[in-house]
Amino acid sequence: MDSTRCVGRVKHLSLLLCLVGSLLLQPSASEAAFPDARNPPPEGWEGPVFKLSQRYPRSLPRISNPPWLRFDFANSAEAPQYMNAVLNYCLQGNTATNFADVSRNPVRKWYHAPWLHSGSAGREFIHGLTRERPSREGELGPLHVTDRVQNWAVGFYNSRGGYTIGRVWADEANPDPSKAKFPLHTVSCKLIFTAAPLAEVPYLEGTLEWEADINRAANAGPRPVLRLLQLDVAVRDPRADFTTGWVLGTFQYQKDASASSDWWRHLVPVGMMWGNDAPRVLISQPPQEQWINTNRDPQLHLGLRGLLNGPIDNPRSSCIACHGLAQTAMVEDAEPSLPRVPNANASAATLQRYLRNIESGEAYSPDYVSLDYSLQLQVGISNFLEAREMDAGPTGVAPESRTGERGPRRTRAILRDDD
Repeated sequence: MDSTRCVGRVKHLSLLLCLVGSLLLQPSASEAAFPDARNPPPEGWEGPVFKLSQRYPRSLPRISNPPWLRFDFANSAEAPQYMNAVLNYCLQGNTATNFADVSRNPVRKWYHAPWLHSGSAGREFIHGLTRERPSREGELGPLHVTDRVQNWAVGFYNSRGGYTIGRVWADEANPDPSKAKFPLHTVSCKLIFTAAPLAEVPYLEGTLEWEADINRAANAGPRPVLRLLQLDVAVRDPRADFTTGWVLGTFQYQKDASASSDWWRHLVPVGMMWGNDAPRVLISQPPQEQWINTNRDPQLHLGLRGLLNGPIDNPRSSCIACHGLAQTAMVEDAEPSLPRVPNANASAATLQRYLRNIESGEAYSPDYVSLDYSLQLQVGISNFLEAREMDAGPTGVAPESRTGERGPRRTRAILRDDD
C-alpha cells in the first residue's frame, strides 16, 4: 500500500474518532448551560473559582470490574473492605488537587448536579459548596458549644451518574424527572465541611481545610475556613435490590487514625446501610440492614434509633430514609404527602411510614416520580421550578400555566427538614 494513502487514512480515522468523542461528551444543551455558583467572584479575587462539571456523557459509559463487588457489604467481616474500596474509587485522581476540579480528574471524570446555585443556601463561588443542616450544640462532641454551627457540602457523581443527570436536564428549560433512574454501579461522593472552631472539634486537626464564601462577602478579602468532617458515598449495587438497590455509607475524619500527613488517610468508616429494617427498629431490636463501625473515635451520634446517619446529619433521621424520599410531585396536592423527620414522640405508624424501604426508581405513590435517591436532583429541580415561577428561568421565558396538567412541582427536600 502507498505510504501517503496510509497516513491519510490514519489522519481521517483520528479526526473521526475526535468528532465522535466530542459528540459523546458535551454539555446537555450548550457549553456552560448552567450557572456555576450563586455569585460570581468579586473584582480582584485571586483564589480558586468553582466550575460546574456539566459535560455529561451522551451515552452510558461502561465500567469494568467495580472494585467493591469483590466484597459482600452484608458480611460484617467484609463491610469495611467494601467501604474502603468505594472510598478509594472516589479518591483516585482527586487527592493530588484536593478535589479542586473533579472534571479534570486524570483517572475518571466526575459530574455535578445543576441548579444548586440558587437561593440563600446556593453554591458559593470558591468550591461550589451548598449550605447543609446546621449542627446543634453538643452534636459534634463534648467540646462543641456553638449552637447551629454552619455546615457546607459539595457532591458529585461518576460518569454513569453523570449520564443520568444529563438525561434529566437534556432540555435545560424543562427537566424531565422521569429520566432519573441511575444505572447499576452509579457512585456518588460528597464532602461535608463544618465551620465549628477547631477548639470545639480537636479531632479535626490536620483535616482538609477549604476557604469558602459562606458569608457572601462583596470584597476580595479572605473567606472563613471550613474543615472536612464527613465524607458520604452511595453505590447503586444490584445485590441490594432485595431492599432498596442502594448502599449508602459515611466516613468521618479521625485525627488519631493515622500518623500520615495525608488527610484522606484519616478517614474512618462510621457505617453503611442498605435498608431501614423498620420491623426490627419498631420493636427496639438492632437493625440488620446496616453495618456500624463500633471502633470509630470519637463515636458521634448516629440516627433514628441507632440507624446510620453521619455526624453532621439529623440524629432523628437515617441515610436511607432521607434519600429514599427524593421524589418530585407531579400533581398539585400530591397524596400522600412525603413524611417529615419524626419527632421524639412519634407514633409507631409515623415511624413505619417514614422508615419504608423504597426501591431504586420506585415512586412514593402515583402522584410522584422517583429521583432515585438523589436529593441533589430533588433540590435542583425544585430550585428551577421556583425560579421559573418567578419568571427567572434559564431561558427567561415566562412560566406556563400548569393548572390540571401533570408535571413536576416544587417538592421540599427532606435533607433540610429539621422541625
